[in-house]
Amino acid sequence: MHYTTIAIIYNPNSTGPGKKMAESLKRSLKKRMPDQQVDLISTEYAGHAEELAYKLSKATKKPLIISSSGDGGYHEVVNGAMRAQKEGATPYTGILPAGNANDHYKNLHKKDLVESIVNNDYLTIDILKLKGKVGRKTIVRYGHSYIGFGVTPKIGKILNRTKLNFFNQIWIVAKSLITIHSIRLVIKGKLGHYDSVILSNVDKMSKYLKVSRPSKITDGKFEVSIFPRRERLHLILMLIRASVLGIDEDAQVKRFSLKTVRRTLVQVDGEITKLDRRSRVTVTIEQKALRCFI
Repeated sequence: MHYTTIAIIYNPNSTGPGKKMAESLKRSLKKRMPDQQVDLISTEYAGHAEELAYKLSKATKKPLIISSSGDGGYHEVVNGAMRAQKEGATPYTGILPAGNANDHYKNLHKKDLVESIVNNDYLTIDILKLKGKVGRKTIVRYGHSYIGFGVTPKIGKILNRTKLNFFNQIWIVAKSLITIHSIRLVIKGKLGHYDSVILSNVDKMSKYLKVSRPSKITDGKFEVSIFPRRERLHLILMLIRASVLGIDEDAQVKRFSLKTVRRTLVQVDGEITKLDRRSRVTVTIEQKALRCFI
C-alpha cells in the first residue's frame, strides 16, 4: 500500500463534472492498486474541503488528498493540508481539473495522474503565503497560484464563469472596467492608486491572462506585477496584450509587503477575502513546501 489513505473530495452541488471525475479516478486507482483504500467524500458547505483536508492530514501517516474541482476547491484542500503540515503532518495533495479555469493544473500538468500516483511520482512545489488582518485577527492563507489586489483579479473571477474566445473576452473586460475602480495601497512606504497588484507563482490566471513570463514553481521566488492607475482604455489595451503576449513582471522576490488604506479585497487562487483597513499585509514564499500530484 502506497498511502495510508486516498481521499477524493468533490462538491456534489457543482455544475462541473467533479463527481463523475472523482468516481472515474477511484475506479482507475482500485484497478491498479486493489489493496489501496480509496474514499470519495462530498463537501457540504463552503470551506468544508479545507476542514476535511486538515482532519485527513492529521489522521494518518501518509494521506493523499485529491480535489476533484477547480482552483477554488483545490485552494481549500491546499490550505487544510498546509495547516496540518505546520503541525507535523505529512500530507500529499492532488487535483482533478473539474473547474472552469483550472489555472494550476494547466500550468503544471505533464503526466498521467493515475500513473503518477501508482509510481509515487509527485512534485514538490513552492507555495505563496499571505498574512493580514481580518476582523482585527491575523489570518494566514496559502496560495498555489496567485494572490491579487485590485482590478485584474476581479475581472479574472468574471472570466472564470464564462466560456471564452478572444472577442468576447475583450467585450467582458471592457464592460467590467466601467464599474470597477482602482484601489489605494501603501507600497514601499508610499501611498498610491493602483489598478492591480499581482503576486504569482504560475504563468497564467483566468484561462487567458498571462500574468508573467515563464516562471519556475521551485525557485523560491514569486513574480510581482504592479499596475498604477491609468485611463480605462489604456488598461483595456494592457489586459488584451496580457492575454496575447503576457506581462513583464516588475520583480522576482521572496517577500513583498503592503498596507491597506480601506477595507480591501484580496483574491487568493479565486478565494476572495476582505482585509481590514490599515492592515499590514505580507506575502512570502515557502520553497518546495507542498507535495502534490498534478
